[in-house]
Amino acid sequence: MIECRALSARHGAFQLADVSFAVPTGQYGVVIGPAGSGKTTLLETIAGVVPATSGQLWLHGADATTLAPEARGLSLVYQHAFLFPHLSVAANIAYGAASAEVAEEVTRRFGADVLAGRPVRALSGGERQLVALARAFARRPGVVLLDEPFSALDPRRRTIVRREVRALHREWGVTTLQVTHDFTEAGLLGDVAVLLDGGRALQSGAPDEVFRRPASPYIAEFLGAENVLAGAVRVLEEEAPDWLEGDPAPIAHGYRAIEFTSGPLVLYTVGDFPAGDGYAVIRAEEIVLSLESPAGSARNRFRGVVTERDTLGALTRVTVDVDGVPLVASLTTRSAKELSLAVGMEVTASFKAMAVHLC
Repeated sequence: MIECRALSARHGAFQLADVSFAVPTGQYGVVIGPAGSGKTTLLETIAGVVPATSGQLWLHGADATTLAPEARGLSLVYQHAFLFPHLSVAANIAYGAASAEVAEEVTRRFGADVLAGRPVRALSGGERQLVALARAFARRPGVVLLDEPFSALDPRRRTIVRREVRALHREWGVTTLQVTHDFTEAGLLGDVAVLLDGGRALQSGAPDEVFRRPASPYIAEFLGAENVLAGAVRVLEEEAPDWLEGDPAPIAHGYRAIEFTSGPLVLYTVGDFPAGDGYAVIRAEEIVLSLESPAGSARNRFRGVVTERDTLGALTRVTVDVDGVPLVASLTTRSAKELSLAVGMEVTASFKAMAVHLC
């Protein structure tokens, strides 16, 4: 288990302030945030390299706030590996290993066996990362901290090594916390996501929850949400919305039907957001484009004109102007071709009420 309770630390002029989150035993946490947000400082504070100035750190179910780094039962892998330059690859991995058998197993599983006899100075950046990962796991630690561990690997090797890290994490029950800039990687690996910015944890939770239900418009935009609209919330408490029949209170089970107005657009959603100013977030993949008004349950439908079409491999992003408001949709390139989407075409953009997140 890794649990930070209002953890604070100082590294030079940088302040890590009141960071709180938990990664349960045996789960995989990911830390995401812009450059300079304190991600590496957070790992170093957990590892004991940077001392905490206040708050508490719990590891393995015990208070580890003042423990020496070597007493914390963890391994830390830096982005730049930091191998022992005077030792061979095999000696680096064997250093501190739980046993010769474990060192041999992780060397093989990370593909570092072909490097075993080579000096560290002769390794590429990607090869150094393989050795650093093998050395970290060879200790059989209860906690592993990973700082951008796949950044120097080519795409094919990154996929293989990422899968091996995840496999060892599951097989050995290692509580893992990884810093990453790759949102796809965060979604693939993480059980818990922590968004860090300016030395503070802005939001934490399951990756799907953090990505789909950001706590603020700033977080939504940082996480790549293409449609973030400012507007006004009106709660439909006294009347059943037109897509429900009967008394809205028991139907909603504690949630309320909501009308959101942003300029000329009126959206409908369901939630517990209070009336007043707010922001609506709709991820591009939630928006469906069609040439005519489609049949189906989507409550929000808007007619507009295609102003941009950008294709990147298997995905195509299409911007639709709806009365001066741009809505960005993401669909497969095949679907875009089947619809013959082109700039200047009139289309319908539709999305379900549950696709609208208010913050």
